[in-house]
Amino acid sequence: MIIAIVNQHANADRSIVARNLAVLRARSGRKVCLAMTGLWHGGYLWGEARSAARIRPWLDVRSLGTRAVAGKLAGLRRLFTDIVVDAGARDTEECRCALAAARVIVVPVRSGEIDLVGQYTLARRLNAARAVNPEVRILFVAVCTADDIEPGRQASLLAHVQRVGTARLAPVRLHESGAYEYGEGRCVCDAETCDPELAEEMHTLYREVYGQPLARSRLPLLGVA
Repeated sequence: MIIAIVNQHANADRSIVARNLAVLRARSGRKVCLAMTGLWHGGYLWGEARSAARIRPWLDVRSLGTRAVAGKLAGLRRLFTDIVVDAGARDTEECRCALAAARVIVVPVRSGEIDLVGQYTLARRLNAARAVNPEVRILFVAVCTADDIEPGRQASLLAHVQRVGTARLAPVRLHESGAYEYGEGRCVCDAETCDPELAEEMHTLYREVYGQPLARSRLPLLGVA
């Protein structure tokens, strides 16, 4: 199963969501690959740090590069039960390949960053993916800031979602502080004991994305193998 995460702005929200979904999926006992589009990505260094610290669950982190992305994804599907793709923020060929192959597309969005040009650009990219991949499910998720309680920003966010046919807004909101790092190679779902509310938000998003509750494994949240 391929999950692609894409957003309009090059902020940390997209990568944070991708890492947490990958960690939670691997914790269920699945063989998971966290993949990134483009030639270089901070997620690859994050994966190396996670491996060096021997944090469990272990993730296979790979870069898809910029060429033959569709073929690389097809190859990874033979090796892994699940692939979580950090597809970037730019409208590139590799991003389009990831969206076309995905079962679910997750779009983290901050209402304060929504602009009219950006709305149309992202909506056009998502609708194009839906045209070639009609079974794809597109799920927007709000990342909250202090100003998100303003009615005008809420209306702008809903209008953004409605520009993409069949898309829906996840009932859970991710608080902005959940985008902070928890040490090299770690994420909020590795720190559930110190941030239980933020971790539960990610668990709720996991259930929305995969349509099933998280299967708790016996692996420690943090620690050495």
